Amino acid sequence: MDADRDRTLRIEIPPCAVSGDGNTWLNLLGLNGWQQVPSAPDALYWSGSIDLSGYARDYKTFYPAGGVIQEGPQWSAFDGSGQTVFTVVSSVPLNPDNLLLQVGGNGGPGFIDFSGVLSTGQGQQDWTTVLFAESQVNLINTNLPALGICQPITVKQSGSLSPTASQVLYVMKLVIPFTIGNVIGTTLAIPASRVILPGTMDQEPELEYMMRLSRSVELANQV
Repeated sequence: MDADRDRTLRIEIPPCAVSGDGNTWLNLLGLNGWQQVPSAPDALYWSGSIDLSGYARDYKTFYPAGGVIQEGPQWSAFDGSGQTVFTVVSSVPLNPDNLLLQVGGNGGPGFIDFSGVLSTGQGQQDWTTVLFAESQVNLINTNLPALGICQPITVKQSGSLSPTASQVLYVMKLVIPFTIGNVIGTTLAIPASRVILPGTMDQEPELEYMMRLSRSVELANQV
């Protein structure tokens, strides 16, 4: 890569800690910028954005070369089973209710929705709009129950890593506690994390740039 064009996009996601009676979260003082999903308050999400408007004013396109998520020391939970975690970077706005339905249907943004899920098409994205996504499944370590440590048993990445001329990239992290016998657990601690997207920033020929920009606006208005 040309060092003059190399860029690394980054967004910081804060930690979160909640507690409850095992069936619902009651102490929300530790949300720390996170929110409850409106349609399913047991699930938590954080949303943010990466501002590319300065590059857009210079008619520049970002070419992602990869993506990685870094996390703080540990996930922990007591009296529950574990969590499904989904993090996504998109060039179109994200809705936590739609994301919950898509992940619950064993898919996610950019994948074909499960039959009956989002049947109206609301929230269905073209895969090129999903630059990067990662899913993770955590289970409580039953050998050390007193610590409540949750360990990832599967981590999978997806996304197109497509070039984008968007002015904003939208980031959302969703945490869905497993519910067994209507029990979600009495505590949940989510570590701080960051999403890193290395790549290059460059100018395209005017026609290609305008077509990419037009397509980005069109897709954003459809979701």
